[in-house]
Amino acid sequence: MTASADGTASHYSKGGAASRAGIATLHAVAAALALVGVALLVAAEFSTVVRVVVGSLETEKRSVTGHANHGYALLFLALAAVVFGLLALRGARAAAVALVAVGAAALVVALTVDLPDTRASAELPESVSFEDARAQAGPALGLEIAGGVALVLAGGLLVMLGPARR
Repeated sequence: MTASADGTASHYSKGGAASRAGIATLHAVAAALALVGVALLVAAEFSTVVRVVVGSLETEKRSVTGHANHGYALLFLALAAVVFGLLALRGARAAAVALVAVGAAALVVALTVDLPDTRASAELPESVSFEDARAQAGPALGLEIAGGVALVLAGGLLVMLGPARR
């Protein structure tokens, strides 16, 4: 290596620490996204996913929680996301890919199991007694979708970053 006129060594000494700090910051962002995704999925399990309302005043006749609608599927996915997230943060590329798959599975549950139930009207048991009974999405549907997207983003970011540098 040669010294330049200003006394610093070659350009190889510049940027290494900044690059490692940037990668560490991106790993922290991925960890935060994974944590948020897990928290959103757990919250969705215990929140209302479908509300059945009647009339123009939208009087609520029944509500269904996430776990009642899909049998705790998102809770199991959240637990898997914790395991895969920790392994991915330690540098396991396969675990990062699995984290993307867990997020995608959460989106599949939200969009194929829960979303159709929020659009029902004629199939509702309340339709027998109330002509204008209809289902509406509760807050859990948004939590499920946001949690799935957060996990897909976290896993994708960890796949792109590759193994963690020590």
